[in-house]
Amino acid sequence: MAAHRAAKLPGAAKGMKCRSWLGCMALVLLVLAGCSSGDNVPAASPSSNQATAPQSSAPPSTQTAGMPAKPLTDAELAAIINGVGTSRNLPFPAAHDSTRLRSGAAGGSFPSTKTETTPGECVAFVPQDPFARWADKDINFAEGAMPPVGGQSGPTATVMVVLRSAEREAIAKADFGYTDDLVSRCGQFDFAYTESGRTSTYGVQLLTAPPLGEKQHAFMQVTKPKGPGDFGSVGLRVLKGTLSITLSLEVENLNSEADAKPALDAMAVLARELIDQAAKGSTSAPPPAPNAMTPDQMVALFKGMTGPGGEPVSLPQAAIIGPPPGSSPGASAPPSDSPCTFDDESYAAALAGAVHGQGQIEGATKIDYTDFSVVNMPSSMAPPYPFDTRAEHLRGCTSIQEKSFGGSSRPWSPVAALTTAITADATYAVAYQLSDGTGEWHVRCGARRGTLSIEASSRTGSQSETQAKADALASFFNAVFSRAGK
Repeated sequence: MAAHRAAKLPGAAKGMKCRSWLGCMALVLLVLAGCSSGDNVPAASPSSNQATAPQSSAPPSTQTAGMPAKPLTDAELAAIINGVGTSRNLPFPAAHDSTRLRSGAAGGSFPSTKTETTPGECVAFVPQDPFARWADKDINFAEGAMPPVGGQSGPTATVMVVLRSAEREAIAKADFGYTDDLVSRCGQFDFAYTESGRTSTYGVQLLTAPPLGEKQHAFMQVTKPKGPGDFGSVGLRVLKGTLSITLSLEVENLNSEADAKPALDAMAVLARELIDQAAKGSTSAPPPAPNAMTPDQMVALFKGMTGPGGEPVSLPQAAIIGPPPGSSPGASAPPSDSPCTFDDESYAAALAGAVHGQGQIEGATKIDYTDFSVVNMPSSMAPPYPFDTRAEHLRGCTSIQEKSFGGSSRPWSPVAALTTAITADATYAVAYQLSDGTGEWHVRCGARRGTLSIEASSRTGSQSETQAKADALASFFNAVFSRAGK
């Protein structure tokens, strides 16, 4: 529900910032997923104060015609969302990476949460909180976001999508386990969501849902008490065979069912498109490239680990790097970095199929943190490895042009080579300054053993301290390789 706007993702909750190539890529996904609390509420036509959830008049045998009879996997659910996004000509994948969201459970990084309603029985109409959804191994899911047809993306113009799937009885019980009598008793109720000791409260009103699927309900939700500038939200939930659909859209100045109706109508159109896409049967997704490490295993690798000086190490989530936008399956990666460039976008594209994570080593001061990224390549990847090419291109350069995601660019100058005592198949270590007027020196190091590579960046106040920073990073790399059995 929109109440889950309070439930920020682990990466955001820990203050992760976009300071490196994997961080930027991860943060985009995390922010989108965080906004997609996925659990907002929809509106109905202004009729009576007591809303009901109308059932489809079609017999069960025809309601699921053409729908998959078996539960859909995370990847298949994501393919449904992306299929609708493609039909709407979206310039980006509409679905987020489910493996990234799930992997946070392996590291124990999810906060404690509690969901309560008054009356308590009305909790049946509150969708599962996102952290519980990501940790649930019994029900498959995918999340995404897209504007309504013809609309522009924005806080009140982006529909959040959550698809869940399991055996028909299991998904019906989990997401639609209520009776018609309970619908009548829960026409209006209060909802409280607590995350890490902080509680947000809302008022919820059930609305007349469009006759979609086998079971459905809609609702609108507003903050309670309502403050100036607070947005409300409208949500729609539909059950179709083994597929459960939850849609939500924020609405400004939401005070009545009439205010909610445009959002509900837009979501009804999207729900029908998602059902039609699932019925096409074209929901198969290519299997991931063979990899000796899963995202969950990568997160678990860093659980409880400390930095060179005993500092806490955090790697909240990991995921599989997808192909570059617009590329076709099996397409070759774009050219590697040119000499004396540090091109994040082409580097990520060359690592399609790899498992990656973005983490941080906490520091004693504001400047003393370290960001790191870790990548485990697919076993099918052959030399020359992208990391080795990147390391080779940094050697001997006195000035380097950094190219970031989105096309931005900045020079590193001057650049000084550093040495590290680490046994690895390929390494690099450089110190450089930016023309930002701070006078700070940046230290960036990387190393690869087998399929596993690590890169880290840190800062210091003077060039004389850069070698010590590089030595500390090398010590951290050795500890990670040792833990991974490399």
